Amino acid sequence: MYRLTFSGDEDLLDVVLPLLPAGVHADGDDFVAFSGAPFPPAVLQATGGAVDEVPADWRHRQVGSGVVISGVVSIRAPFERASGAPIDVVVERRGSAFGSGSHPTTQMCVALLLELEPGGGVADLGCGVGTLAIVAAKLGWAPVVGVDRVPVAIEVARENVERNGVQVDVAVADLAVDDVPLAEVLLVNAPPPVHERVAGALTEQVRHVIVSGIVSHEVEDVVKRYGERGFKVAKALGTEDEWIALRLSC
Repeated sequence: MYRLTFSGDEDLLDVVLPLLPAGVHADGDDFVAFSGAPFPPAVLQATGGAVDEVPADWRHRQVGSGVVISGVVSIRAPFERASGAPIDVVVERRGSAFGSGSHPTTQMCVALLLELEPGGGVADLGCGVGTLAIVAAKLGWAPVVGVDRVPVAIEVARENVERNGVQVDVAVADLAVDDVPLAEVLLVNAPPPVHERVAGALTEQVRHVIVSGIVSHEVEDVVKRYGERGFKVAKALGTEDEWIALRLSC
């Protein structure tokens, strides 16, 4: 078994994920991939990563412990060690499916959700492999639903829901054209066009919208869209590379 360790961003992952059928996992600030055969030259060239041989049995090669958010929620891959955090979320990411928890937007959304007292439902709009929806369910929100327009993401999300033993309904839906699922809390880690459509669909049922997937120069317009429906910024988080997360409440 071969292990590839490399660093990079989402743009690099877009390039190499289709070439890594077993997926990519976060290990601290690095990414790790495993393969039973030598990695394709294109992957090695793109990542510039280091390759070493490891035991074929994943139980003998556990590395890292994923990420721990606010000391409460651990998000990790199946082969990573448990961190001892009160809430342990184990998710797999493969193919073109996104949302393993390694990206700061996912982590900031969790941090903002942790500040709310569970009570009512959650809709994860653009759920990827289901990480945020699973976190919400483990925190005690119910019912929890998730939608994504990528079928493989929903396939993996269903596996992750079962893996974590929670009740989350996930389905394929394109938020550009399909009805927007609503709940007391909306998790919208998505680009501005999705936020525009979600904002237009809001009703009195929704109390909080956790917004991410946007960068600093997009904030003003996104906040304006939600502001037109009576939602104001209650909390804001950001990263050095300008990713932004907001909790808007009414």
